[in-house]
Amino acid sequence: SERGNLLNRLADLLERDHAYLASLETLDNGKPFSDSFDIDLKLTIKCYRYYAGWADKIHGKTIPIDGDFLCYTRHEPVG
Repeated sequence: SERGNLLNRLADLLERDHAYLASLETLDNGKPFSDSFDIDLKLTIKCYRYYAGWADKIHGKTIPIDGDFLCYTRHEPVG
């Protein structure tokens, strides 16, 4: 999906500028550089890749109901 491709592209850009973004994070909030580099940005990249993977997955189940009612599942990508 296009959304998944865009999220993966963003994760690629974060990986490319990993050191620069960690430096900005450190300057912005005073965290140690190693925390910004090894923890924050790595988790951010993993999060974007996770949601990029879900962007083209469609899941849902129809809820069984009794009676003369309409019941449907609306399929939407997650992420």
